[in-house]
Amino acid sequence: MKDQIYECCKELRLSITFAENALSMSGDTYQDYLLKVLRAELDYRNNKRKKLHLKQAGFDNIKTFEGYDFRNIIIPNTTSIDGIRTLDFMDRNENLILYGRN
Repeated sequence: MKDQIYECCKELRLSITFAENALSMSGDTYQDYLLKVLRAELDYRNNKRKKLHLKQAGFDNIKTFEGYDFRNIIIPNTTSIDGIRTLDFMDRNENLILYGRN
């Protein structure tokens, strides 16, 4: 049965994740089960698409503030380093652009 599900998914161009979800999920009704499996596939595809778009955008890598050197950074008077870390500027509908090598 498992191999047949994998084959059908392959033929329908559905992910292996879809097949695995089909085998592991359950629902109160057939419709509930189908909806859960389809939503899981949509979530999987959306996440995969986001990762692909980030990769295509050519971003070097995801940066964090851990170990970030703020000594040579000019910060506007309307915010602070802690304000940047806690994203306070977003509450005020302000943009923040950080660029450079750090």
